[in-house]
Amino acid sequence: MWRKIVSPEILFLLGTLQALFPYIIWMIQGPNENYNYEITYLPLFLWTIGYFFFWLGTRFFKSNVDNVSSKLIKISFNGLKRIIFIISVLIIIQIINIVQAYGFLPILEFFSGSININDVNNNAVDTGFGQLGIFVTSLFFLNGLLLSLVIKAVESHKKLSLFFVINLLIAIFGTLITGKRQGLFILVFFIFSGLSIRFNSPLKTFIKVFGLQISKQVRILLYILVPAILIYFMGFIASLRIGSGYQISGTDETINYLQWPLINFEAQCEQAGLGPYKFNPIYSFVGLLPYRLYEDYVMNNDLPPSPEPSSPVGFYGNLHWGLGITGIIVFALIFGMISKYFYKRSFFSLPHLLIYCQITWTLIAAHTYNHFLSLVFLPLPALCFLFFGFLCNVLSPKNN
Repeated sequence: MWRKIVSPEILFLLGTLQALFPYIIWMIQGPNENYNYEITYLPLFLWTIGYFFFWLGTRFFKSNVDNVSSKLIKISFNGLKRIIFIISVLIIIQIINIVQAYGFLPILEFFSGSININDVNNNAVDTGFGQLGIFVTSLFFLNGLLLSLVIKAVESHKKLSLFFVINLLIAIFGTLITGKRQGLFILVFFIFSGLSIRFNSPLKTFIKVFGLQISKQVRILLYILVPAILIYFMGFIASLRIGSGYQISGTDETINYLQWPLINFEAQCEQAGLGPYKFNPIYSFVGLLPYRLYEDYVMNNDLPPSPEPSSPVGFYGNLHWGLGITGIIVFALIFGMISKYFYKRSFFSLPHLLIYCQITWTLIAAHTYNHFLSLVFLPLPALCFLFFGFLCNVLSPKNN
């Protein structure tokens, strides 16, 4: 069951439904009074067309969810732990350098109430060129290594120990030091997706590898409890980021994060129709540039209206503005093919599994982001995972 749930067709459908969910809220409560926008329903049409062609792209590859390689990771258990140790040390060094660039540790300052998110964003410009991008890529790579360690532990009939917990905490702390929430969600969903594909029972496998046993009823409770905790976490971090003792509920913050991209997309469609506003393919793919270059390019081009400037426009935002409905159709088809290819290969290949786990968040979070077109989120981690797969082959016991 879980292998099918994390298939690209299902995940992107969930991302699409989340993107369109605010229409239900607006039908019941009316438009969000905090923003000036008209409801055109053009995004509804574009999301529907986009999903159809994404689904069509997935039809190019067939997968058998019951046909899974018996052994996926060739490197030894201790060899894998050594690689994780090296990457974690490098991440700690990067955290120290980032703190020096900021002049403070943001997450601790949030708790003290002495700064807010605007202060952190303003100080980010003082970091070195590419410093934050390399740091984020390192964290994504560590996510892949931690998932690999869990899989290797199951394959080798070993139990995870304090070593895994410590490195997991390093990964979690790294995602939270600047008050960003997405990194923690990515980490959780990355491991969930990988264990779903590999063992078709993510929570049971994760608990068992620590030498613990829980009943089916407790697992069901945890599947409900974990999302509830993450929703609470959304509001808790939002309150810290704003400061001044302002409290935001996790439910309200989650609804805001669903509404804002659609509000921006509605405003964009009101101005550009089915698009493009002006044919500009470079704008559609500018996210594949390093952030500093991306920022310079965007600021010197016609920008779409954004009633909520802190929010992206969702999966089709840049494609719609620069290429219009034709770009949405073509690239939804291509993204569907890419996603299904890596999903199919993930049953037999470790680097393909890790890359697909990175893709899963792109699909489920499509209501807000298009991480396919983000250099740091997908292309760079994918290169790291491919290199790791090569390294596993080189260091496998048969080659020693």
